[in-house]
Amino acid sequence: MAAWMQDLRFASRQLWKSPGFTVTALLTLAFGIGVTAAVLLVVQMVLLQPLPYSDQDQLVGVTWSYPGTPANAEQVGAVADFVRAHNQAFSATAVMDDGMSPANLSVNGGHAVEVHALRVSRDYFATLGVMPAIGRAFTQEEDTPEGPRAVMLSDGLWRRTLGADADIVGRTVRINQESFTVVGVMPASFTVSGETAPGVTGTPDLWEPLQLSPKDSGYDGDNYQMYARLRDGVSLDQAQQQLNALDEPFYQQYPSYKKWVRAGKVLHELHVWKLQDVMVSDVRRSLLTVLGAVIAVLLVACFNLAGLMIARALRRSREIAVRSALGATRGQLLRLLVIEGLLLSLGGGLLALVVERVGAQMLLTAAPLEIPKLHHQPGLLPVAAAVMVVSLAAMVVFSLLPAWLILRKRSDEIRLGSQSVGQTVSHARLSRALIVGQVALAMVLVSMASILLGTFVHLQALPSGVEPRQLTVFQVALKGDHYANTRTTTQFVTAVLEQIQHLPGVDRVAAVNGLPLDRGLNMGGSPADRPNLRQVIEFRAITPGYFQTMGISLLAGRDIAESDRADSDHVVLIGAAAAKKWWPGRSPIGEMVRLGGNNIRCRIVGVVADVQMHSLVESDGIVLYGPMTQLDDKFMAMINGWFPTTFAVRTAAHLNLAEPIEKAVAQADAEIPVTRMTSMQAVIDDSIQVPRFFSVLATCFSAFALVLTVIGMFGLMSYQVTQRTREIGVRMALGASRGAILQRFLTHGLMLASVGVGLGLAMSWWMRPVVNHLLSDAGIDPADEMTAAASHVIMNGAEGVLLALVVVLAASVIASWMPARRAAAVEPMQALRAE
Repeated sequence: MAAWMQDLRFASRQLWKSPGFTVTALLTLAFGIGVTAAVLLVVQMVLLQPLPYSDQDQLVGVTWSYPGTPANAEQVGAVADFVRAHNQAFSATAVMDDGMSPANLSVNGGHAVEVHALRVSRDYFATLGVMPAIGRAFTQEEDTPEGPRAVMLSDGLWRRTLGADADIVGRTVRINQESFTVVGVMPASFTVSGETAPGVTGTPDLWEPLQLSPKDSGYDGDNYQMYARLRDGVSLDQAQQQLNALDEPFYQQYPSYKKWVRAGKVLHELHVWKLQDVMVSDVRRSLLTVLGAVIAVLLVACFNLAGLMIARALRRSREIAVRSALGATRGQLLRLLVIEGLLLSLGGGLLALVVERVGAQMLLTAAPLEIPKLHHQPGLLPVAAAVMVVSLAAMVVFSLLPAWLILRKRSDEIRLGSQSVGQTVSHARLSRALIVGQVALAMVLVSMASILLGTFVHLQALPSGVEPRQLTVFQVALKGDHYANTRTTTQFVTAVLEQIQHLPGVDRVAAVNGLPLDRGLNMGGSPADRPNLRQVIEFRAITPGYFQTMGISLLAGRDIAESDRADSDHVVLIGAAAAKKWWPGRSPIGEMVRLGGNNIRCRIVGVVADVQMHSLVESDGIVLYGPMTQLDDKFMAMINGWFPTTFAVRTAAHLNLAEPIEKAVAQADAEIPVTRMTSMQAVIDDSIQVPRFFSVLATCFSAFALVLTVIGMFGLMSYQVTQRTREIGVRMALGASRGAILQRFLTHGLMLASVGVGLGLAMSWWMRPVVNHLLSDAGIDPADEMTAAASHVIMNGAEGVLLALVVVLAASVIASWMPARRAAAVEPMQALRAE
């Protein structure tokens, strides 16, 4: 122990004498270790930590989907009922909506507030193995169609809105202007993951009975999710076998679903997965890719420090030789060299604790990924343990391994002497290998970043089809029986439009049931005379002036007019791409179309410019616009039940409309809150936030790796110049020109870089699937039918690699230039005199 303490004090003094090296090493390790530990903890929390439910290994997700589909729990209402009636593998099953929806909650006649509601079947809580902290779960009667209106509250909503009233059970609250009886409150520890908005997950504020019925508008579509709990003794494989046996009976009972096929006439099948795999399916690939990237950055940092540690060790050749001559064993010499690295890793680890805390929080909150927030932030002990593990792993790479290689190779090479001992062949090879490794990893990261960043730049330049400048949008949720008809809905919409239209600075205002790049209604549609062309289309119910408000050009025909009422002929406008597809070479004006399951007939009265409805990279689909006033009550109830009503306001200047808009909505209906208010530009930006996130993250990682590579190459070249000063002096004394010396050292640096670039090119080619996966997670998949027409947005891989090649070689020239100039500036007489 005394020897360890002596070496520790000596190493501390050595680091104190080299403040530049010490600070650089600590900051490099703090960032590399901190970010790596942050991503490791997120991966552990999201992908590896068990679900917070009892006997979570028995929980599964059940889906009806195509073979080869990733783990999910998407379900069709008819299939869910069939499985619940015929399965023998599950002790409990739960069906729920496929996402949370906004709801308007008011208590004691107060102003309504927006909450997030999830409709679930009565066995939902029993399936997850969680009981209410207060009250009870839903009964079978409450989960039947037209059953009593009951609601269960989350602990957070109960406390912040209802004052943690202990007598809450049995009280009545108003949800979407309907009275619901509170039957229970869930414990504070109960957390589930559900989508509250695109890319945002959280726990519902309240739960309502699903009351699943074949009469539901979404019953025949995959608008639900299904969880189940395996019976005791039933394995996952056995459950899958039992579900396989249900496929044929289901198609016999519901033959219409045989139309749900894709290429090769492949039918849907029942599948079962562990619920944990279902929860993390959407983010597993992205998180593991990010983890791989930060590990690559950490390796670059370790290679960089390893090169610097080797140079420091070689400068101590005389000291090591003397210690060896005085009887120091190889183990003692190894301890002397490694303990300096140990101090650096511990110091970098302490700084990394701060980086880890900030990095993990940023990744969990700022990343536009549907990361299930099922767990609390870990305490200091798990964080410290993760940082320590990464720190020790880093030390093995940048300190222990190089020191061991030095002593193993130098056992017969260490001798007393002058600086001419210099760097041996084995050490020079090790140093060059470290530089080549840094360049190769930097090449991979820069090429990935080039493709992602180039794709994002192309994506930003794509037109959305609307004019977003000075366009404000806000939404309201018109849910419940009160707005389950066209008359009440249009009265509310008209009242709000009239109030806002007269505000100072407002040019135009209109309403729609689904914004571009936001959610909206899709249904079946076709030309009336060619039902064989029936396909899924996008339908938007609008008010007069919508196209002018949004900045969408009217190309032919007329706009929606005030005269288009319920008692007049039903009319629609069609997008230009749809018009070309259904009526190529001629005008569609006057043609008839059929919409929906009831085959509503509408006449086309106008053609408008195309608008991107789902994303900026979607292929041209069929989009139809119809007057809101011409929807029947059933259609309006369906739209209001699924989608918010959106108002678009175009102003002459930048105005703060929050207060007047909230006042206008309150005057139209005091129990309707404004659920979302933003700019149209923000809606467009949100649609590309995932590719923006990946491109920025990759750019930051590659830039850091490139800087470290430049520092490492600069340090190696500078050290070689120092070690070869006498050789340079001799060469110049024998007639070598300064230009030749400059070219020699510059060529040496570029040769190392070229080897690294070649290795990096091979690795980049091997990493192509990873880049494609990231682009797919960002919603840009050339193999997907919806985005194949816009695959040109993706930056060409060859272009990305070429850009990376130029950047890395330019950085290598910069790193080699200064040491080469320093070598060329050596005075021969001074170099020889110093020897």
